[in-house]
Amino acid sequence: MRMKSSRPVWMVLGTHVSLGLLAAGALMLGAGCTNPPNSDFEETISFSSSPANAKLTIDGVDIGTTPKLAVLGKDAATHIVISKPGFVSADLYVHIEGSHLAPNPVDVVLRCDLLPDKPGPDRAAELVTALDNLKKYVAIGNIAPEDAPEAERQIREFYK
Repeated sequence: MRMKSSRPVWMVLGTHVSLGLLAAGALMLGAGCTNPPNSDFEETISFSSSPANAKLTIDGVDIGTTPKLAVLGKDAATHIVISKPGFVSADLYVHIEGSHLAPNPVDVVLRCDLLPDKPGPDRAAELVTALDNLKKYVAIGNIAPEDAPEAERQIREFYK
């Protein structure tokens, strides 16, 4: 039975590495083992988003931007938020399903804030307005210039 610890149940690969994990990794390399440490209790999850470089929050803690790998504990559901200015945040839970965490990988397409729930009667006029608003959002910094192509793709697809 796994005991609860005071440390978070997740760890960002490449950012926080415990000495125990380093020692376990060294032992695994020497033994030729390919399973990750604590594979019964932890699993590596891949996080990505479109647009990329979205803020990744795990259980309320900002751990960086997508794409990112993180080791999550399998003992409880883990709250994930992926967010970026100008886009609707993705809010989800990673949970145990069978003997693995799901979803894995976590790959989200963030929806542009400029899109309504449904198009109105004049799609052509709304498309023009939405594209003009996109230019304004980029100009005032609500959407990063590198994210404008993804926002424009979504707008054009929505009003198609």
